[in-house]
Amino acid sequence: MARFFQSELDELRTKIVRMAELAATAVENALRSLYDLDADAARRVREDDDILDKLEVEIDAAANRYISLRAPVAGDMRLVTVALKASHELERIGDEASSIAKRVLRMCRQDAVVDVSEIRRIGEPALGLIRDSIDCLVQGDAERAAAIPRGDKEIDEIHRASYGDYIARISAEPEKAPAYIELIFISKSLERIGDHATNIAVETIYLVEGEDIRHTDRTKRSKQ
Repeated sequence: MARFFQSELDELRTKIVRMAELAATAVENALRSLYDLDADAARRVREDDDILDKLEVEIDAAANRYISLRAPVAGDMRLVTVALKASHELERIGDEASSIAKRVLRMCRQDAVVDVSEIRRIGEPALGLIRDSIDCLVQGDAERAAAIPRGDKEIDEIHRASYGDYIARISAEPEKAPAYIELIFISKSLERIGDHATNIAVETIYLVEGEDIRHTDRTKRSKQ
């Protein structure tokens, strides 16, 4: 019987890992569609978002069923709780990737050539932060997870700088204003992705250490 219960937890872990891989790939593909102005790639990102939505629903159902039927002990309860929260964060990452892809499609229709170097500056660290937070979750590495909020702070700073840069470009190149506005929103999506990655890191610490560090001095210190 115990082995049967364990198989349910293993299946839950497998679904989270699968969802995490898909979320990270969605962001990577959305960024690539922007850099290449590839409308077909952007459409595929939007289509694949349905898979993440489906996985979130499956994880919610499996977690709630386990809680209802198995009366999990503390360690297992933390795993199930983290699975529920992490799946929501991953689904939101997928939504932001889909939003980026939607804006890429608009830019493709505008046919405006604009500088996306500022997006590269925020996109690469945001993608790295996602992959790091996912790796920490899978490996149960609370020590590395504690450093992730610092990376999120750096992304926030790049986003604020890029916003000012794009506003200046809109004034200098008003004919390209629609494309620059899309880039502003893409930058904001990447900033939000960093927030979701940080939330996953916080949940990893809870999973490993049993400590909820949200809104605590420990989280604030990690951002300094």
